[in-house]
Amino acid sequence: MWLVWLVLGMILIKTYNKITNGKCYSDKVMSGKVVIVTGGNSGIGYQTALELARRGAKVILGCRDEERGQNAVQSIIKKTKNRSVRYMHLDLSSFASVRKFVEDFKSSEAKLDILINNAGASGVHRDKTEDGLIRDMQVNHFGPFLLTVLLTPLLKKSAPSRIIIVTSTLHRFGTISDLNSPHSFMRTYCDSKLCNILFSNELARRLEDSDVSVNSLHPGHVNTSFYKATILEKLRTMILYTFFKNPIEGAQTSLFLAISDDCDHITGGYFVDCKEGYMGMKARNEDLAAKLWEMSEQMVGLKPEEQI
Repeated sequence: MWLVWLVLGMILIKTYNKITNGKCYSDKVMSGKVVIVTGGNSGIGYQTALELARRGAKVILGCRDEERGQNAVQSIIKKTKNRSVRYMHLDLSSFASVRKFVEDFKSSEAKLDILINNAGASGVHRDKTEDGLIRDMQVNHFGPFLLTVLLTPLLKKSAPSRIIIVTSTLHRFGTISDLNSPHSFMRTYCDSKLCNILFSNELARRLEDSDVSVNSLHPGHVNTSFYKATILEKLRTMILYTFFKNPIEGAQTSLFLAISDDCDHITGGYFVDCKEGYMGMKARNEDLAAKLWEMSEQMVGLKPEEQI
């Protein structure tokens, strides 16, 4: 009998997830727009890049693995017939790689309309990078921070433009103390997600008169390869299918912020299921955001002339 109730409960949960999932209904064409999607070779990033390419945008996939990145590019081109899709190497765990990516992008593109900071890591590496930072923290926050700040002058020049930062509802459990200490993977993940929102909010304040909008989002709990490192594979299929969104569903809020006319004049927001969500108390703390900004400038080695 308990098995019947378990199956029934799983069905109800799945149905609830489907009903409450937000969807981007905009039919906006993106021809002429230039978009960067980090981590665009799989999961949410791939589905985001695929839909933007389908709408005619020029899409650059910033990915660490060249083979997977190139395969994603060919897949998107095949599905959309849009040949303005390309791979560029970007390893967020290396500040040198981030700087080279920015230099190469600026040398090949005259503008940037949308930057989607989608790439992330969890429970993969607790070691330190060549830059001396905890790898997961650098991939999730410090790398995207440097990337975004270095691209901001081009985004301002291309305005109106948009910056979108993928975070998580788990930011509520994060802190910005001891960011470079080897905590548990969950502590590091929560900390980095709080950093994402604080960074997004502070950047929005600094760019409020520039016509560059900055918003963050929680995509929902999504069934992607991102979780393979932490869940036994046999249980993973059943549990994730029941409780989590698929990547197409997970990409909807990123797409909403990227293309919807409803977001033209919204900045400093936090979105869930294609509508504004509720930030945790720490995420709304402006003093904490300013403190993180100053700390991040120092840890990424930002030069005076690069500061915003």
